[in-house]
Amino acid sequence: MNSPFVNSHTEDDLIRRQLALTQRNYLPGMWTFSLICGLVTVLIYQQTQRIEIVYWLIVMTFISVINTLIVTRQNQLLGHQEPHNSKLILTLIFIHCVTFSSMLFLFIPTGSPLIVMALTIVTAGMAAGSVAFSSPYLPAFVASSYPSMLALCVTLWMHDNTDYHWLALVSALMLVGLSWFAYVMSRTVRRSIQISLQNKSLVKELRSALVQTDEANRAKSVFLASASHDLRQPLHALGLLTETMGGTKLDSHQVEIHEHMMSAVDSTRGMLDALLNISKLDAGAILAEPKPFFVQALMSKLEAELAPTADENNLIYRTRETIAAAHSDPFIVELILRNLIANAIRYTSKGGLLIACRRRKPNLLVLEVWDTGIGISETQIADIFSEFKQLDNPERDSRKGFGLGLSIAQGLAKTIDSEIQVSSRQGVGSVFRLTIPMTKAEVIEDLPASHIADANFSGKKVLVVDDDPQILASMLSVLKSWQCECRGSESAKEALAQLDGFTPDILLVDYRLRENKTGREAIESIRAFTNKHIPAIIITGDTGSDRIIESQSADALLLHKPASTRQLQRMMRSLLGD
Repeated sequence: MNSPFVNSHTEDDLIRRQLALTQRNYLPGMWTFSLICGLVTVLIYQQTQRIEIVYWLIVMTFISVINTLIVTRQNQLLGHQEPHNSKLILTLIFIHCVTFSSMLFLFIPTGSPLIVMALTIVTAGMAAGSVAFSSPYLPAFVASSYPSMLALCVTLWMHDNTDYHWLALVSALMLVGLSWFAYVMSRTVRRSIQISLQNKSLVKELRSALVQTDEANRAKSVFLASASHDLRQPLHALGLLTETMGGTKLDSHQVEIHEHMMSAVDSTRGMLDALLNISKLDAGAILAEPKPFFVQALMSKLEAELAPTADENNLIYRTRETIAAAHSDPFIVELILRNLIANAIRYTSKGGLLIACRRRKPNLLVLEVWDTGIGISETQIADIFSEFKQLDNPERDSRKGFGLGLSIAQGLAKTIDSEIQVSSRQGVGSVFRLTIPMTKAEVIEDLPASHIADANFSGKKVLVVDDDPQILASMLSVLKSWQCECRGSESAKEALAQLDGFTPDILLVDYRLRENKTGREAIESIRAFTNKHIPAIIITGDTGSDRIIESQSADALLLHKPASTRQLQRMMRSLLGD
């Protein structure tokens, strides 16, 4: 059967490769045969004392030297490329074979039985040997074997002894058999060359596909960064104002409207945060920091956070107690489990879910999230980790997520050298497993942080720098509601002017500012002006890979828009040391 890729290569490609194999074997075969001819010459001269055999050997040696020089020169000129001159190599082989055949006409018809047998054996051996070195290119086999074998048959038939006539017939049959073997080997070599060309085509296509994939991935990151930044700006202002409004006196109808507004803001914010996590993974900006931690503490934290959501959906949320300690990044493991548990709650309508930790030898822990949800068919399991892939949300209901959670979870798992495994039965439920190392090292537990609601920023001086008037006004409104003494400016230059008699305790700076300045540059200029290392938060809507890495390298905390007031309070508390 012909390969489907053969048509993509010309016949000349195949012939050149077949000739390359023949040419590679030609010189060793020729000189081996020349050595045998020298021994036969000695034998014939001892038997006949005829000087013609010496002249013949000189001519054979001269032709062998000339052929060697020509082939060697061609190899030097072509290097590792396949030879293009098929007529040249065939001519050299044919001349060498015809020169040898001339000796048969001189000595076989009237030669002694010893000479006849010696020449017959040498001629048949040469033909048999040519199957190995010239069969990759069938015309080369014909040129190297047919002249000598046909000459052998003719000269044996010309001998007076009738027994040699039978030997001539046997030689003819041998030529037919060798021709068949050479044909089979030629087809085999040709097929292997076709497979080699096919593999090269596949490798070329694969490399091209990888390049296209990389380009598409970069284009996706650029698109996400650009689109996300433009969306985050107004949403950031909307979120701050909506949360601030919730802290004022509202009647029951206004409270209901406010709850719907916050639901819409949180949904959009969740979508953009998911896109940000994808950009962070693409940028390599999420780095694991493994350390010992108790698994139960993490599972209890997630239960306190997510069990109420399960209760609202009439689901049973259970956690199997464990005393195991793991050695991994607890923050990344928490993100992964939160995604898996939230996904289990979202796709489970009755029954419940179980969060468990099991020991596996050697020294491994398997974190499992079981659910009695809709399940996944075997053909769809590979798809669930694709971005924006949802199996049971054709109407794209945002309350069911955006199809990014499992993709992000799998990406996060790779940052801790693990992988999420899935087992599922459609209509019965699913179990997601994450394997992490177990440890017996001492665990140092972090002290619990005070609740965010206890934050007290009364009298704290805050300088806000943002070139968007709407966001600047929103930030100032929120900060004033927290009893902060704050000032705002739309550029780094204006910010320096605000420092007259005002030394801020903390800086809240947008990354992109006017006059092509960055938030990092604004922070450095303010610190230089005040000669004080003022704590700072860079607030940005950019999610591009380069921007994430550059922002994280600044001596400031990084907060992505749209940020909630809880996130802002948490960072301010951290920097102000409350």
